Amino acid sequence: MSVGEMENARENADWEVSSKVSDVRERQQACLYGVLRSVTYPASAASGSFAATLFDGTGSIEVVWLGRKNVPGIKPGIRLAVQGMVISRANGLCVINPSFQISPMVDNER
Repeated sequence: MSVGEMENARENADWEVSSKVSDVRERQQACLYGVLRSVTYPASAASGSFAATLFDGTGSIEVVWLGRKNVPGIKPGIRLAVQGMVISRANGLCVINPSFQISPMVDNER
């Protein structure tokens, strides 16, 4: 998806998406919209976090659900709006335990 297509999709998202990944900062509430580029499953049941990488055309950010082994409907390639707190971790910024909304795909994307 091109940056222009992502901008149009962000404007048409059901939630009011106010942030771009390139603009978010630590300890800030963010509302982001993009495409999931990858999903990382926990290596063991003890690790207890499920993560995905969200790309919005301006950059990527990790989205993490603590205490989860998976999240139904979350898979690479879907469009996703997330809203939550941005924190800093050793590997960069991430959004922890966000509220989220999966966007339906249009026919030409299937």
